[in-house]
Amino acid sequence: MPEHPWFAIDDPDEDDFFEFTATELAFVDALSDRTAPWAGTDVSGLVCRSDSWDSLVAHLTLLDSDRTRHLIDIGVHFYGDRVRGDRLHNQLLTLTDSPSSWHLEATGTVEELAQQSAEWFRAVLRKPVVLYVWLNDDRWAYAARFAFADTNQTISQVYNEDLAPPGQAEALIAAGHVHGQGWIQTIGLPAPTLYQHIRGDLGTAALPPGVPAVTKRGPIRGLWYEGIQDEQR
Repeated sequence: MPEHPWFAIDDPDEDDFFEFTATELAFVDALSDRTAPWAGTDVSGLVCRSDSWDSLVAHLTLLDSDRTRHLIDIGVHFYGDRVRGDRLHNQLLTLTDSPSSWHLEATGTVEELAQQSAEWFRAVLRKPVVLYVWLNDDRWAYAARFAFADTNQTISQVYNEDLAPPGQAEALIAAGHVHGQGWIQTIGLPAPTLYQHIRGDLGTAALPPGVPAVTKRGPIRGLWYEGIQDEQR
């Protein structure tokens, strides 16, 4: 058993403890018990109240392999007789507007919902996460993308126009591979130069053919940002 199991409330004397109902605390205890046997130190788990105050949120934060970069928050919102689970906003912990193909929606008793939530967390943690990297002139990493390699969903990405091949950014924008305030989506790029397996079951991944795998990577400059919904279902 891990020293600090996921979702456990460490100190019941803290003020936050009294924000939870007896039903919510029962769900937390049941979920913590069910996830404790396989809780790992490469993922952190917390419980909090949602901003709208209508649900309890149990969420996990996935980290990069070097444990310095935040990758994605996943979690469930518990409403007493039902749960909803999916990717969460990395600050507000709200659910995504458009559910992913691996989202959770279930109704039932506290014990049933804790069991289904635990199984859902386990399944998401098994999803293969890879880092795709694009090199210019086989030297400069001008783009990179963390993704769930089974559904091709972008987790986070970076595109450095200063290091990219001339004219490429303009072509991507003209083709519609841009979102919001000029965030170029790496999903529009050609096949990556290389990839690195970060976590999860690589056997379920649908990788681009012919792209070599590496175990180490060099520096990747630029501002990382999340991708829009771009799954291949």
